[in-house]
Amino acid sequence: MSIILSSVLTAEEQFSFLKPALMALIILLAVLLLSSIIVTIISARAKGKTSRNKKMLLAMLYVATAVVLVCTILCTGRYNAISSSMQSNSTSTSGTDSTDNSTTESTSDNTTESTPVDNPEPTINPAKTDKTDPKKWNIKWNIYQGNTLLESYNRNEQISFGDASKYSNIEGIITFRGDNYRTGATFGTTNVVQETLTAVWDSRVGALKKGTGSGSWTGCGWTGQPLIVRWPEETKQLMNLYDDKKNKEGLVEVIYATMDGYIYFYDLEDGSYTRPKINMGMAFKGAGALDPRGYPLMYVGSGDNLDGKPARMYIVDLIEGKIIFEQDGKDSVTKRKWYAFDSAPLVDAETDTLIWPGENGVLYTVKLNTNYDKAAGTISIAPGEMIKASYSSSTGRSKGMESSAIIVDRYLYIGDNGGLFFCVNLDTMELVWCQNTMDDVNATPVFEWGEDGKGYIYTGSSMEYAGGTTYLHKLDAATGEILWEVKYNDVAFNDAVSGGVLSSPLLGKKGTNMEGLIIFTIARTPTSYGGILVALDTQTGEKVWEKTLKRYAWSSPTGVYTEDGKGYFILCDSAGNVSLYNGATGEVVNQINLGSNIEASPAVFEDMLVVGTRGQKVCGIKIS
Repeated sequence: MSIILSSVLTAEEQFSFLKPALMALIILLAVLLLSSIIVTIISARAKGKTSRNKKMLLAMLYVATAVVLVCTILCTGRYNAISSSMQSNSTSTSGTDSTDNSTTESTSDNTTESTPVDNPEPTINPAKTDKTDPKKWNIKWNIYQGNTLLESYNRNEQISFGDASKYSNIEGIITFRGDNYRTGATFGTTNVVQETLTAVWDSRVGALKKGTGSGSWTGCGWTGQPLIVRWPEETKQLMNLYDDKKNKEGLVEVIYATMDGYIYFYDLEDGSYTRPKINMGMAFKGAGALDPRGYPLMYVGSGDNLDGKPARMYIVDLIEGKIIFEQDGKDSVTKRKWYAFDSAPLVDAETDTLIWPGENGVLYTVKLNTNYDKAAGTISIAPGEMIKASYSSSTGRSKGMESSAIIVDRYLYIGDNGGLFFCVNLDTMELVWCQNTMDDVNATPVFEWGEDGKGYIYTGSSMEYAGGTTYLHKLDAATGEILWEVKYNDVAFNDAVSGGVLSSPLLGKKGTNMEGLIIFTIARTPTSYGGILVALDTQTGEKVWEKTLKRYAWSSPTGVYTEDGKGYFILCDSAGNVSLYNGATGEVVNQINLGSNIEASPAVFEDMLVVGTRGQKVCGIKIS
C-alpha cells in the first residue's frame, strides 16, 4: 500500500491519509487479537467437542489478525518515514526564518525554497598536550581587572567570533589582512585580462621624528596596510566628508594611518581627499582597524614613543574626526618597557568588546558600551574596566605581541616577540596552550578550516635569536602541536633591518587554482639584500614552487582573484617594485616601480590596489 501511495500522492497527502488509516488498523488489530484470544479459550474449554464451524472461525481470525498486523507494520514504517522527513524540512525552514528575522535589513521576498541554509560552522576545543603545556617554558600568566590581580575570571557575556566571511557588515578591507582569520587584504574579484598594473594616482605624505633613536619615520612603514571601505549611504551622510564626496554615488574611501602622525582619507578612484586629515601626533606603523558593525569608529595604535609620551591605542570618531579614547602602553602590569601597538585589534560585535594585544606584553579587552545614534548623527563610547592578561617566561627573550591576532570562536591565537605562540580563552583570559616557534613572530599568522573539519594555523618567524635560521610552521589549532616545519638557513640580521618572515603568509583561496597553497616570503637570504618567495603545499609542507628575489620583501603578498577562479597575487619589495604574480606558478606577469622601499602591505578592492612607500607616497594602482 505504501508503494502505491508514494507513486500517486505527495508526502503531505500520504501523511494526511496514513494517520487515520493507521489508527483504524490499530483498533481493528486490537479487536481481532481479542476475538482470537476469546475463541481460543472457548475452544480449549470444549475439550475436543469443538465443532467444524468453530475451527474454521478460529482459523479465519488467525489469518485476518496476521494480515492486519502486517498492514499495520507497513503503514507504521511509512508513517514514521514521512513524519521524519517533514520534521527535518520544518527544522531547516525554521533555521532560515530565524536568520532572516535577525537581520536588520531584509528583502521583501521571503520565499523559503530560494533561501540557502548555512552549513553549521566547525567547532574547536583547544587543550594543551605534553608538548604544548605552558609549564615547559615556566610561563607565569596573570589576569587583571584594571590593575587588580585576579585569581580567576569569567566574562559575563561570552565572546563568540564566527567565520571570517561574517566578520564585517560593510564592504571592504577593515583590518590588517581583512578579518578575524587574517585571510588577506582583498575585497571582491578582479577582471584580469591584460595582466597589467597601471599607476593611476599618488599623494604625498610626510615624516615625523623618531622618539626612539635618531632620524625620522618617513611615509608608510611596516605593516602599514591601508583600510578601504564602501560606507553605507546612511553612514556616509553623517560623516565629515566634503560635499562632493558625500554626494558621490558608490564612494569607496581609503583610510591610511601613516608614520608622519596623520590619518589620511582618499577617494579610491582618483586619490583626491574625501575629508580633512587628522593630526594624531604619533607615528603609525600598523594598519589599525574599522568597526565591523559599520559604526564610524577607527581603532589605531602608535608604533613609537615621542617626546616622553608613551605609545598608545586610540579610538577615533569618524563622524567628527576626533579622538574619543586613548590609553598608553606604560601599564603597571607590563613586564616590558616598550609600549607600541602595531597589532590591529578586533571587535566582537555581539558583546561590544574590543580585543587588542600590545607590544608591552599585555593583552587588553574592554567592553566599549557604544552608543551610535543615527538619528542624532552621533557616536560615543563609555569603556568599562579593562580586563587584561600579562605574562613572563623562562626563555630569556622579549615579551610582547607585535603581530595581529587570529580569533576563532572565543579563542585568540598570537605569537610573541620571543617566539612563543599562544592560545588564549577570551572568556576566562586563561592561557590554554603554548608552542615554541623558535624566534620572533612579527608576521601575522593565518587560520584555515581543513577539509577534515579541524583548524590549522600557518606562521613564520623573523630573525633575532635563532642564529641564522628561519622557521615556517603549520600548527594544530586545537593542541598547538607542530604538524610540519620548513627551515631556511643563512638568514641575515641586524638591529635595523631584520631578516626572515616579516610579511604575513598568503593562503590560497578555496575554489581557485591557488587552493592548497600557502605562500611565504623570507627576507635577507640567500643574500643580505635578496629574498625567497615560496609556495608550500598546505597538507605536507612540500615546496610547490620557489623563486629567488633580487630584493627582499617585508610587504605581505596580497591575493587577486578572477570570477572564474584564477588566482594572482601582488608582492611589493624593498626596491620599490610592485609585481603581479601568477599564483599557481610563481611567475611574474607584470611589474611597475614606485621609486622607493615598500615595507607596507597593499590592500586590493576589486580592480584597484593601494599601497604606501617609505619615499612618502601613497599610490593607487589599477589591475587590468
